[in-house]
Amino acid sequence: MTIFRLAALLLLSSTLGAQAHDKATGVVKQRMDAMGVLADSMKAVAGQLKSPSPDPAAIQAAAQALRTHAAGNLTKDFPEGSLAPPTEARPEIWQDWDRFTALANRLDLQAQGLALAAGNPPSNTPPKEQKSRSLEDFATMPPNAVFTLIGQTCGTCHKAFRAKK
Repeated sequence: MTIFRLAALLLLSSTLGAQAHDKATGVVKQRMDAMGVLADSMKAVAGQLKSPSPDPAAIQAAAQALRTHAAGNLTKDFPEGSLAPPTEARPEIWQDWDRFTALANRLDLQAQGLALAAGNPPSNTPPKEQKSRSLEDFATMPPNAVFTLIGQTCGTCHKAFRAKK
């Protein structure tokens, strides 16, 4: 997935989701707001990566915002059975909690890696999808490759656990 396609997808999903947030309450609103921060952070990184001179500090700040809403901070926003409208969460989250948790943890690791890779030169070579990479691996990658992997992680989670609206 190219950076441009990913940025367009993020923009569309955040625009549609903003309307639903108005009717959300409690933990559903909390997690929808957190997902909005994730989308905004991804848009910020995409904007930097499209720039002729990306700002590593801006990429690192967006990566930290991703980490703020990843791992345990993400999973705590999904207490079992929290399916009140207008949630987009599917019951499969709690049926496959281990996978959901693994994806939330992967997002955290990849966001850490993005912060480390922020100052590396970009590359036109797409990253190879691998389920596990060390933080050291991410630190040596171009930031656009780590960003692509983050997008794949988000997409995998959305495909498995987010209702289509």
